[in-house]
Amino acid sequence: MVDQRLKELENNGMVIRNVIDSRPIAVAYSLTDFGRSALDILEQLRVWSEKHTDD
Repeated sequence: MVDQRLKELENNGMVIRNVIDSRPIAVAYSLTDFGRSALDILEQLRVWSEKHTDD
C-alpha cells in the first residue's frame, strides 16, 4: 500500500525516487519543489483537523 502511494506521488510530481546503488539496493524518496509547495497547505489542514476532532 505504501509503495502504491509513493508511485502515485511520483507520478504526480510530488516526490522523486532515487535508487541507491549499494548492497542491498535501497530506495530514497525526496520532495520536489512542487511537493514542498504543498507543505504549508498540509500543515493548515492538520491544524484544522485537530481543532475539529471529537474528543
